Amino acid sequence: MNIFGSGLWISVASRALRDVVLFVGAYFLANYVRFSTFWRIDDYVLPIIVGATALISVNYIFGTYSVESNRRSFFVHHFILLGFSFLLALVVMTLVGYLSFDQRIGRGFMALGSVFSFPLLVINHWLIYHKQSFAPERIAFVAESEDELEEYRRIQEMCPKGVQVVGRLGIRQTNTEEPDFLGRLKNARKIIRAHRINRIVFSEHLLEDEDARLQFRRLRYLGFPCSGITAVCEKYLHYVPLHLVCMNWLLHSENASRNLYFSKLKRLFDILTSVVLLILSAPILLLGMAMVRFFSPEGSVFYQQERVGRFGKKFMIYKLRSMRTDAEKAGAVWSTVGHDPRVFPGGAFLRRYRIDEIPQLINILRGEMSFVGPRPERPEFVTQLASKLPYYQERHMIQPGLTGWAQVCYPYGASIDDSKCKLEYDLYYLKHAGIIFDALILLDTVRVVLGGGLKHTKSSRYSASVEPPPALDEEAGEITKDLSSDKPTLEVQTPELSNAK
Repeated sequence: MNIFGSGLWISVASRALRDVVLFVGAYFLANYVRFSTFWRIDDYVLPIIVGATALISVNYIFGTYSVESNRRSFFVHHFILLGFSFLLALVVMTLVGYLSFDQRIGRGFMALGSVFSFPLLVINHWLIYHKQSFAPERIAFVAESEDELEEYRRIQEMCPKGVQVVGRLGIRQTNTEEPDFLGRLKNARKIIRAHRINRIVFSEHLLEDEDARLQFRRLRYLGFPCSGITAVCEKYLHYVPLHLVCMNWLLHSENASRNLYFSKLKRLFDILTSVVLLILSAPILLLGMAMVRFFSPEGSVFYQQERVGRFGKKFMIYKLRSMRTDAEKAGAVWSTVGHDPRVFPGGAFLRRYRIDEIPQLINILRGEMSFVGPRPERPEFVTQLASKLPYYQERHMIQPGLTGWAQVCYPYGASIDDSKCKLEYDLYYLKHAGIIFDALILLDTVRVVLGGGLKHTKSSRYSASVEPPPALDEEAGEITKDLSSDKPTLEVQTPELSNAK
Protein backbone atom coordinates (compact mmCIF):
# COMPACT_ATOMS: atom_id res chain seq x y z
CA MET A 1 0.00 0.00 0.00
CA ASN A 2 1.43 3.34 -1.03
CA ILE A 3 0.31 6.08 1.39
CA PHE A 4 2.95 8.49 0.14
CA GLY A 5 1.47 8.85 -3.35
CA SER A 6 3.65 9.12 -6.43
CA GLY A 7 4.26 11.32 -9.44
CA LEU A 8 5.35 14.93 -8.97
CA TRP A 9 6.90 14.58 -5.53
CA ILE A 10 9.47 12.05 -6.76
CA SER A 11 11.09 14.52 -9.17
CA VAL A 12 10.76 17.31 -6.58
CA ALA A 13 12.40 15.12 -3.92
CA SER A 14 15.35 14.24 -6.16
CA ARG A 15 16.02 17.89 -6.98
CA ALA A 16 15.55 19.04 -3.39
CA LEU A 17 17.84 16.27 -2.12
CA ARG A 18 20.65 17.54 -4.35
CA ASP A 19 20.19 21.01 -2.86
CA VAL A 20 20.37 19.59 0.67
CA VAL A 21 23.52 17.60 -0.09
CA LEU A 22 25.23 20.61 -1.67
CA PHE A 23 24.17 22.99 1.11
CA VAL A 24 25.16 20.72 4.00
CA GLY A 25 28.30 19.47 2.22
CA ALA A 26 29.50 23.04 1.64
CA TYR A 27 29.31 23.77 5.37
CA PHE A 28 31.21 20.58 6.14
CA LEU A 29 33.87 21.81 3.74
CA ALA A 30 33.82 25.26 5.35
CA ASN A 31 34.29 23.65 8.75
CA TYR A 32 37.33 21.75 7.51
CA VAL A 33 38.85 24.82 5.84
CA ARG A 34 38.34 27.01 8.90
CA PHE A 35 39.20 24.53 11.68
CA SER A 36 41.22 21.88 9.79
CA THR A 37 39.01 19.21 11.33
CA PHE A 38 35.46 17.90 11.23
CA TRP A 39 34.92 17.47 14.94
CA ARG A 40 33.45 20.92 15.53
CA ILE A 41 30.66 20.34 13.02
CA ASP A 42 28.52 18.76 15.79
CA ASP A 43 28.00 22.24 17.21
CA TYR A 44 26.36 23.43 13.99
CA VAL A 45 24.36 20.42 12.78
CA LEU A 46 20.95 21.67 13.96
CA PRO A 47 21.06 25.17 12.40
CA ILE A 48 22.52 23.79 9.16
CA ILE A 49 19.79 21.13 8.83
CA VAL A 50 17.06 23.65 9.67
CA GLY A 51 18.56 26.08 7.15
CA ALA A 52 18.62 23.39 4.44
CA THR A 53 14.97 22.55 5.18
CA ALA A 54 14.03 26.22 4.89
CA LEU A 55 15.96 26.47 1.61
CA ILE A 56 14.16 23.60 -0.13
CA SER A 57 10.76 24.60 1.29
CA VAL A 58 11.00 28.16 -0.03
CA ASN A 59 12.45 26.90 -3.32
CA TYR A 60 9.41 24.68 -3.77
CA ILE A 61 7.00 27.49 -2.91
CA PHE A 62 8.70 29.62 -5.58
CA GLY A 63 8.33 26.81 -8.12
CA THR A 64 12.04 26.36 -8.84
CA TYR A 65 11.73 22.55 -8.75
CA SER A 66 8.92 22.38 -11.34
CA VAL A 67 10.39 24.25 -14.27
CA GLU A 68 8.87 21.89 -16.88
CA SER A 69 5.33 22.92 -15.98
CA ASN A 70 6.14 26.36 -14.55
CA ARG A 71 8.94 27.62 -16.78
CA ARG A 72 10.01 31.24 -16.61
CA SER A 73 11.27 33.16 -19.62
CA PHE A 74 14.83 33.69 -18.41
CA PHE A 75 17.13 31.94 -15.98
CA VAL A 76 17.81 35.30 -14.30
CA HIS A 77 14.28 35.16 -12.83
CA HIS A 78 15.01 31.67 -11.53
CA PHE A 79 18.35 32.93 -10.15
CA ILE A 80 16.69 35.80 -8.25
CA LEU A 81 14.21 33.44 -6.59
CA LEU A 82 17.02 31.04 -5.68
CA GLY A 83 19.00 33.92 -4.16
CA PHE A 84 16.01 34.99 -2.08
CA SER A 85 15.51 31.41 -0.85
CA PHE A 86 19.18 31.23 0.10
CA LEU A 87 18.99 34.48 2.08
CA LEU A 88 15.93 33.23 3.97
CA ALA A 89 17.82 30.03 4.80
CA LEU A 90 20.67 32.08 6.29
CA VAL A 91 18.18 34.12 8.34
CA VAL A 92 16.61 30.92 9.69
CA MET A 93 20.04 29.54 10.60
CA THR A 94 20.83 32.74 12.47
CA LEU A 95 17.53 32.62 14.39
CA VAL A 96 18.20 29.03 15.45
CA GLY A 97 21.55 30.17 16.79
CA TYR A 98 19.89 32.85 18.91
CA LEU A 99 17.39 30.33 20.29
CA SER A 100 20.21 27.94 21.21
CA PHE A 101 23.35 29.99 21.84
CA ASP A 102 25.57 26.90 22.08
CA GLN A 103 24.80 26.16 18.42
CA ARG A 104 25.17 29.70 17.16
CA ILE A 105 27.14 29.88 13.90
CA GLY A 106 29.85 32.51 13.79
CA ARG A 107 29.82 35.15 11.08
CA GLY A 108 33.10 33.97 9.58
CA PHE A 109 32.01 30.35 9.41
CA MET A 110 28.62 31.28 7.92
CA ALA A 111 30.25 33.54 5.33
CA LEU A 112 32.67 30.79 4.30
CA GLY A 113 29.86 28.24 4.07
CA SER A 114 27.84 30.65 1.95
CA VAL A 115 30.75 31.23 -0.42
CA PHE A 116 31.03 27.47 -0.96
CA SER A 117 27.33 26.58 -1.09
CA PHE A 118 25.69 29.30 -3.18
CA PRO A 119 27.73 28.76 -6.39
CA LEU A 120 27.08 25.01 -6.15
CA LEU A 121 23.35 25.65 -5.76
CA VAL A 122 23.36 28.00 -8.76
CA ILE A 123 25.06 25.35 -10.91
CA ASN A 124 22.57 22.71 -9.78
CA HIS A 125 19.60 24.94 -10.61
CA TRP A 126 21.12 25.94 -13.94
CA LEU A 127 21.19 22.23 -14.80
CA ILE A 128 17.59 21.80 -13.60
CA TYR A 129 16.45 24.79 -15.65
CA HIS A 130 18.22 23.77 -18.86
CA LYS A 131 17.88 19.99 -18.63
CA GLN A 132 14.88 19.95 -20.94
CA SER A 133 16.92 21.83 -23.57
CA PHE A 134 20.10 19.76 -23.71
CA ALA A 135 18.78 16.42 -22.39
CA PRO A 136 15.07 16.03 -23.24
CA GLU A 137 13.42 12.64 -23.16
CA ARG A 138 13.38 11.42 -26.77
CA ILE A 139 10.20 9.52 -27.57
CA ALA A 140 8.81 7.60 -30.54
CA PHE A 141 5.03 7.50 -30.85
CA VAL A 142 3.23 4.41 -32.14
CA ALA A 143 0.53 5.59 -34.55
CA GLU A 144 -1.17 4.02 -37.54
CA SER A 145 -4.94 4.52 -37.43
CA GLU A 146 -6.54 7.90 -38.02
CA ASP A 147 -7.21 8.46 -34.31
CA GLU A 148 -3.64 7.53 -33.44
CA LEU A 149 -2.27 9.84 -36.13
CA GLU A 150 -4.41 12.66 -34.79
CA GLU A 151 -2.96 12.09 -31.31
CA TYR A 152 0.53 11.96 -32.82
CA ARG A 153 0.00 15.31 -34.52
CA ARG A 154 -1.32 16.72 -31.28
CA ILE A 155 1.72 15.71 -29.27
CA GLN A 156 3.94 17.19 -31.96
CA GLU A 157 2.14 20.52 -31.76
CA MET A 158 1.68 20.62 -27.98
CA CYS A 159 4.77 18.72 -26.95
CA PRO A 160 5.29 18.91 -23.16
CA LYS A 161 8.44 20.70 -22.01
CA GLY A 162 11.20 18.17 -21.46
CA VAL A 163 10.01 15.88 -24.27
CA GLN A 164 11.27 15.62 -27.86
CA VAL A 165 9.16 13.71 -30.37
CA VAL A 166 11.64 11.96 -32.71
CA GLY A 167 9.08 10.31 -34.99
CA ARG A 168 6.45 7.61 -35.19
CA LEU A 169 6.34 3.85 -35.46
CA GLY A 170 3.80 1.71 -37.26
CA ILE A 171 2.45 -1.70 -36.33
CA ARG A 172 1.82 -3.17 -39.78
CA GLN A 173 2.55 -0.18 -41.98
CA THR A 174 5.77 -0.49 -44.00
CA ASN A 175 5.87 1.76 -47.06
CA THR A 176 5.61 5.47 -46.43
CA GLU A 177 7.41 8.55 -47.68
CA GLU A 178 6.86 10.49 -44.46
CA PRO A 179 10.24 11.74 -43.19
CA ASP A 180 9.24 11.18 -39.54
CA PHE A 181 8.23 7.53 -40.04
CA LEU A 182 10.90 5.48 -38.26
CA GLY A 183 9.74 1.96 -39.08
CA ARG A 184 7.64 -0.89 -37.70
CA LEU A 185 7.22 -1.60 -34.01
CA LYS A 186 8.69 -5.11 -34.36
CA ASN A 187 12.01 -3.48 -35.39
CA ALA A 188 11.93 -1.16 -32.38
CA ARG A 189 15.23 -2.37 -30.91
CA LYS A 190 17.18 -1.36 -34.03
CA ILE A 191 15.29 1.92 -34.25
CA ILE A 192 16.00 2.67 -30.58
CA ARG A 193 19.73 2.31 -31.11
CA ALA A 194 19.75 4.24 -34.39
CA HIS A 195 17.73 7.22 -33.16
CA ARG A 196 18.67 7.16 -29.45
CA ILE A 197 15.07 6.72 -28.34
CA ASN A 198 14.43 6.91 -24.59
CA ARG A 199 10.80 5.81 -24.53
CA ILE A 200 8.13 4.25 -26.75
CA VAL A 201 4.77 6.02 -26.29
CA PHE A 202 1.37 4.79 -27.45
CA SER A 203 -2.36 5.39 -27.07
CA GLU A 204 -3.79 3.17 -24.33
CA HIS A 205 -6.31 1.48 -26.61
CA LEU A 206 -3.39 -0.14 -28.48
CA LEU A 207 -3.10 -2.56 -25.57
CA GLU A 208 -6.13 -4.27 -27.07
CA ASP A 209 -4.11 -5.03 -30.23
CA GLU A 210 -2.49 -8.45 -29.75
CA ASP A 211 0.51 -7.75 -32.01
CA ALA A 212 1.24 -4.39 -30.38
CA ARG A 213 0.78 -5.80 -26.88
CA LEU A 214 3.28 -8.59 -27.58
CA GLN A 215 5.90 -6.11 -28.78
CA PHE A 216 5.39 -3.82 -25.78
CA ARG A 217 5.84 -6.75 -23.41
CA ARG A 218 9.05 -7.82 -25.13
CA LEU A 219 10.48 -4.32 -24.91
CA ARG A 220 9.59 -4.03 -21.25
CA TYR A 221 11.20 -7.37 -20.41
CA LEU A 222 14.30 -6.11 -22.19
CA GLY A 223 14.29 -3.15 -19.83
CA PHE A 224 13.13 -0.52 -22.31
CA PRO A 225 10.45 1.97 -21.12
CA CYS A 226 7.09 1.78 -22.88
CA SER A 227 4.16 3.82 -21.61
CA GLY A 228 0.85 5.28 -22.64
CA ILE A 229 0.51 8.91 -23.62
CA THR A 230 -1.47 9.51 -20.41
CA ALA A 231 1.56 8.58 -18.29
CA VAL A 232 3.75 11.03 -20.24
CA CYS A 233 1.26 13.82 -19.59
CA GLU A 234 1.14 12.92 -15.90
CA LYS A 235 4.93 13.03 -15.65
CA TYR A 236 5.53 16.32 -17.46
CA LEU A 237 2.24 18.23 -17.26
CA HIS A 238 1.00 17.08 -13.85
CA TYR A 239 -2.55 16.81 -15.08
CA VAL A 240 -4.52 14.25 -17.10
CA PRO A 241 -5.93 15.52 -20.43
CA LEU A 242 -9.62 14.68 -20.27
CA HIS A 243 -9.81 13.24 -23.78
CA LEU A 244 -7.27 10.58 -22.75
CA VAL A 245 -9.18 9.45 -19.67
CA CYS A 246 -11.03 6.15 -19.91
CA MET A 247 -12.75 3.87 -17.42
CA ASN A 248 -9.80 1.44 -17.42
CA TRP A 249 -7.48 4.27 -16.38
CA LEU A 250 -9.83 5.26 -13.57
CA LEU A 251 -10.20 1.69 -12.30
CA HIS A 252 -6.49 0.91 -12.46
CA SER A 253 -5.08 4.31 -11.49
CA GLU A 254 -4.53 2.93 -8.00
CA ASN A 255 -4.40 -0.84 -7.58
CA ALA A 256 -3.77 -0.79 -3.84
CA SER A 257 -6.13 0.31 -1.10
CA ARG A 258 -5.37 3.70 0.44
CA ASN A 259 -7.85 3.37 3.28
CA LEU A 260 -5.11 3.85 5.90
CA TYR A 261 -4.24 7.22 4.39
CA PHE A 262 -7.69 8.57 3.50
CA SER A 263 -9.60 7.42 6.59
CA LYS A 264 -6.88 7.42 9.25
CA LEU A 265 -3.76 9.52 8.61
CA LYS A 266 -5.45 12.21 6.54
CA ARG A 267 -8.24 12.57 9.06
CA LEU A 268 -5.80 12.80 11.97
CA PHE A 269 -3.82 15.48 10.12
CA ASP A 270 -7.03 17.41 9.36
CA ILE A 271 -8.15 17.46 13.01
CA LEU A 272 -4.80 18.47 14.50
CA THR A 273 -4.05 21.10 11.88
CA SER A 274 -7.57 22.59 12.03
CA VAL A 275 -7.32 23.12 15.78
CA VAL A 276 -3.89 24.72 15.50
CA LEU A 277 -4.88 26.97 12.59
CA LEU A 278 -8.12 28.06 14.27
CA ILE A 279 -6.05 29.25 17.22
CA LEU A 280 -3.34 30.92 15.10
CA SER A 281 -5.77 32.51 12.64
CA ALA A 282 -8.14 33.83 15.31
CA PRO A 283 -6.75 37.41 15.11
CA ILE A 284 -7.02 37.39 11.31
CA LEU A 285 -10.56 36.00 11.51
CA LEU A 286 -11.54 38.73 13.99
CA LEU A 287 -10.08 41.33 11.61
CA GLY A 288 -12.11 39.86 8.75
CA MET A 289 -15.28 39.88 10.84
CA ALA A 290 -14.66 43.54 11.72
CA MET A 291 -14.20 44.40 8.04
CA VAL A 292 -17.50 42.71 7.13
CA ARG A 293 -19.34 44.54 9.92
CA PHE A 294 -17.75 47.89 8.98
CA PHE A 295 -18.21 47.76 5.20
CA SER A 296 -21.55 45.89 5.11
CA PRO A 297 -23.35 46.35 8.44
CA GLU A 298 -26.77 45.47 7.02
CA GLY A 299 -26.09 41.73 6.80
CA SER A 300 -24.70 38.89 8.88
CA VAL A 301 -20.96 38.32 9.24
CA PHE A 302 -21.05 34.65 8.26
CA TYR A 303 -23.08 32.81 5.67
CA GLN A 304 -23.84 29.21 4.84
CA GLN A 305 -24.16 27.65 1.43
CA GLU A 306 -25.02 24.13 0.28
CA ARG A 307 -22.19 22.22 -1.40
CA VAL A 308 -21.68 18.67 -2.67
CA GLY A 309 -19.29 16.49 -0.68
CA ARG A 310 -17.97 12.94 -0.87
CA PHE A 311 -20.16 10.48 -2.76
CA GLY A 312 -22.58 13.32 -3.58
CA LYS A 313 -23.58 13.96 0.05
CA LYS A 314 -24.63 17.58 0.54
CA PHE A 315 -23.46 19.77 3.42
CA MET A 316 -23.44 23.43 4.44
CA ILE A 317 -20.17 25.30 3.95
CA TYR A 318 -19.22 28.25 6.20
CA LYS A 319 -17.54 31.43 4.98
CA LEU A 320 -17.16 35.10 5.85
CA ARG A 321 -19.55 37.16 3.77
CA SER A 322 -17.77 39.25 1.12
CA MET A 323 -20.75 40.30 -1.02
CA ARG A 324 -23.73 42.56 -0.49
CA THR A 325 -26.86 40.93 0.89
CA ASP A 326 -28.65 41.53 -2.44
CA ALA A 327 -25.85 39.99 -4.50
CA GLU A 328 -28.13 37.39 -6.07
CA LYS A 329 -31.54 38.97 -5.91
CA ALA A 330 -32.12 37.82 -9.51
CA GLY A 331 -31.01 34.26 -8.76
CA ALA A 332 -27.82 32.27 -8.23
CA VAL A 333 -25.00 33.33 -10.55
CA TRP A 334 -21.29 32.68 -10.81
CA SER A 335 -18.85 35.19 -9.40
CA THR A 336 -16.74 37.39 -11.61
CA VAL A 337 -12.96 37.08 -11.58
CA GLY A 338 -12.16 40.73 -12.01
CA HIS A 339 -14.05 43.64 -10.48
CA ASP A 340 -17.33 42.27 -9.17
CA PRO A 341 -19.89 44.99 -8.37
CA ARG A 342 -21.59 42.63 -5.92
CA VAL A 343 -18.50 42.59 -3.65
CA PHE A 344 -18.59 45.32 -1.01
CA PRO A 345 -15.46 47.44 -0.32
CA GLY A 346 -13.07 45.30 1.69
CA GLY A 347 -14.70 42.09 0.50
CA ALA A 348 -12.25 41.85 -2.38
CA PHE A 349 -9.38 41.89 0.14
CA LEU A 350 -10.99 39.05 2.11
CA ARG A 351 -11.41 36.98 -1.04
CA ARG A 352 -7.99 37.71 -2.53
CA TYR A 353 -6.09 36.54 0.54
CA ARG A 354 -8.57 33.73 1.34
CA ILE A 355 -9.53 35.22 4.73
CA ASP A 356 -13.16 34.48 3.93
CA GLU A 357 -12.26 30.76 3.78
CA ILE A 358 -11.07 30.51 7.41
CA PRO A 359 -14.49 29.43 8.81
CA GLN A 360 -14.24 26.31 6.64
CA LEU A 361 -11.88 24.96 9.27
CA ILE A 362 -15.11 24.13 11.13
CA ASN A 363 -16.22 22.01 8.16
CA ILE A 364 -12.89 20.19 8.33
CA LEU A 365 -13.28 19.49 12.04
CA ARG A 366 -16.77 18.15 11.40
CA GLY A 367 -15.42 15.72 8.78
CA GLU A 368 -17.32 17.29 5.88
CA MET A 369 -14.14 18.53 4.22
CA SER A 370 -10.41 17.87 4.24
CA PHE A 371 -7.51 20.28 3.94
CA VAL A 372 -6.57 18.98 0.49
CA GLY A 373 -9.00 17.75 -2.14
CA PRO A 374 -11.21 18.92 -5.01
CA ARG A 375 -13.10 22.09 -4.13
CA PRO A 376 -16.79 21.44 -3.33
CA GLU A 377 -19.30 22.93 -5.75
CA ARG A 378 -22.95 23.96 -5.49
CA PRO A 379 -25.46 21.20 -6.37
CA GLU A 380 -26.97 23.11 -9.29
CA PHE A 381 -23.56 23.60 -10.88
CA VAL A 382 -22.51 19.98 -10.23
CA THR A 383 -25.53 18.63 -12.08
CA GLN A 384 -25.00 20.85 -15.08
CA LEU A 385 -21.21 20.40 -15.28
CA ALA A 386 -21.59 16.62 -14.96
CA SER A 387 -23.91 16.67 -17.98
CA LYS A 388 -21.21 18.40 -20.06
CA LEU A 389 -17.91 16.98 -18.77
CA PRO A 390 -17.22 13.22 -18.71
CA TYR A 391 -16.01 11.77 -15.42
CA TYR A 392 -16.89 14.96 -13.53
CA GLN A 393 -18.50 12.91 -10.76
CA GLU A 394 -15.12 11.27 -10.05
CA ARG A 395 -14.26 14.39 -8.04
CA HIS A 396 -16.70 13.19 -5.41
CA MET A 397 -14.91 9.93 -4.71
CA ILE A 398 -12.89 11.60 -1.93
CA GLN A 399 -13.48 14.38 0.57
CA PRO A 400 -13.59 17.91 -0.89
CA GLY A 401 -10.80 20.19 0.24
CA LEU A 402 -10.11 23.68 1.52
CA THR A 403 -7.35 23.76 -1.07
CA GLY A 404 -6.47 21.39 -3.89
CA TRP A 405 -4.17 20.63 -6.79
CA ALA A 406 -6.50 22.37 -9.24
CA GLN A 407 -6.65 25.48 -7.06
CA VAL A 408 -2.86 25.90 -6.86
CA CYS A 409 -2.26 25.12 -10.56
CA TYR A 410 -5.10 26.86 -12.40
CA PRO A 411 -6.79 30.27 -11.90
CA TYR A 412 -10.45 30.79 -11.19
CA GLY A 413 -12.62 29.35 -13.96
CA ALA A 414 -14.74 31.27 -16.41
CA SER A 415 -16.18 28.71 -18.80
CA ILE A 416 -16.85 25.04 -19.41
CA ASP A 417 -13.30 24.77 -20.73
CA ASP A 418 -11.92 26.18 -17.46
CA SER A 419 -13.97 23.66 -15.50
CA LYS A 420 -12.54 20.94 -17.75
CA CYS A 421 -9.00 22.11 -17.01
CA LYS A 422 -9.63 22.00 -13.28
CA LEU A 423 -11.13 18.54 -13.60
CA GLU A 424 -7.93 17.36 -15.31
CA TYR A 425 -5.91 18.45 -12.26
CA ASP A 426 -8.45 16.86 -9.90
CA LEU A 427 -8.17 13.52 -11.72
CA TYR A 428 -4.38 13.70 -11.41
CA TYR A 429 -4.75 14.28 -7.68
CA LEU A 430 -7.13 11.32 -7.33
CA LYS A 431 -4.40 9.03 -8.63
CA HIS A 432 -1.39 10.53 -6.86
CA ALA A 433 -2.86 11.64 -3.52
CA GLY A 434 -0.59 10.89 -0.59
CA ILE A 435 1.08 12.39 2.46
CA ILE A 436 3.95 14.07 0.63
CA PHE A 437 1.83 15.28 -2.28
CA ASP A 438 -0.64 16.85 0.17
CA ALA A 439 2.24 18.58 1.96
CA LEU A 440 3.49 19.99 -1.36
CA ILE A 441 0.00 21.28 -2.18
CA LEU A 442 -0.09 23.09 1.16
CA LEU A 443 3.24 24.74 0.31
CA ASP A 444 1.84 25.70 -3.09
CA THR A 445 -1.15 27.22 -1.32
CA VAL A 446 1.19 29.50 0.62
CA ARG A 447 2.54 30.83 -2.68
CA VAL A 448 -0.94 31.35 -4.14
CA VAL A 449 -2.26 33.13 -1.04
CA LEU A 450 0.78 35.40 -0.65
CA GLY A 451 0.64 36.19 -4.36
CA GLY A 452 -3.03 37.13 -4.18
CA GLY A 453 -4.17 34.28 -6.43
CA LEU A 454 -3.17 32.87 -9.79
CA LYS A 455 -3.37 34.85 -13.02
CA HIS A 456 -4.65 33.60 -16.37
CA THR A 457 -1.89 33.05 -18.94
CA LYS A 458 -1.87 32.42 -22.67
CA SER A 459 0.11 29.19 -22.38
CA SER A 460 -1.30 26.34 -24.46
CA ARG A 461 -2.52 23.10 -22.93
CA TYR A 462 -2.35 19.54 -24.16
CA SER A 463 -6.02 19.01 -24.82
CA ALA A 464 -8.69 18.12 -27.34
CA SER A 465 -12.42 18.62 -27.50
CA VAL A 466 -14.36 16.04 -25.55
CA GLU A 467 -17.86 14.76 -26.12
CA PRO A 468 -20.15 15.46 -23.16
CA PRO A 469 -21.73 12.44 -21.51
CA PRO A 470 -25.49 11.88 -21.60
CA ALA A 471 -27.15 14.58 -19.51
CA LEU A 472 -27.98 13.46 -15.99
CA ASP A 473 -30.96 15.78 -16.03
CA GLU A 474 -32.72 16.16 -19.34
CA GLU A 475 -34.07 19.51 -18.26
CA ALA A 476 -30.65 20.85 -17.26
CA GLY A 477 -29.91 23.86 -19.40
CA GLU A 478 -26.89 26.07 -19.87
CA ILE A 479 -25.24 27.24 -16.66
CA THR A 480 -25.32 30.82 -17.84
CA LYS A 481 -25.04 32.47 -21.18
CA ASP A 482 -21.62 33.86 -20.28
CA LEU A 483 -20.38 30.46 -19.06
CA SER A 484 -20.20 29.06 -22.58
CA SER A 485 -18.23 32.01 -23.88
CA ASP A 486 -14.47 32.21 -24.08
CA LYS A 487 -14.23 35.43 -22.15
CA PRO A 488 -12.74 34.82 -18.68
CA THR A 489 -15.28 36.77 -16.63
CA LEU A 490 -16.69 34.23 -14.23
CA GLU A 491 -15.40 32.34 -11.25
CA VAL A 492 -16.51 28.87 -10.26
CA GLN A 493 -15.33 28.56 -6.70
CA THR A 494 -16.74 31.37 -4.58
CA PRO A 495 -20.34 32.23 -5.44
CA GLU A 496 -22.52 33.51 -2.60
CA LEU A 497 -26.26 33.25 -2.17
CA SER A 498 -28.34 36.34 -1.69
CA ASN A 499 -30.17 34.75 1.25
CA ALA A 500 -26.90 34.22 3.13
CA LYS A 501 -27.42 33.40 6.74
